[in-house]
Amino acid sequence: MGILYEKVQITRELKRQMMIRQLLDRGIREYDGQSVYDLDYYTLRWLLATRKLER
Repeated sequence: MGILYEKVQITRELKRQMMIRQLLDRGIREYDGQSVYDLDYYTLRWLLATRKLER
């Protein structure tokens, strides 16, 4: 079970890094006073989704 948890965490971190890159490409460097690098996975996902809808 520990290996599966580790794989999920690694996958989530890779997705998080991709979302950060997409936000940076859109010129978004911070949200609510925090750097995008400091945001958690779910906040990044929400922020990216809402920004995609605005376009």
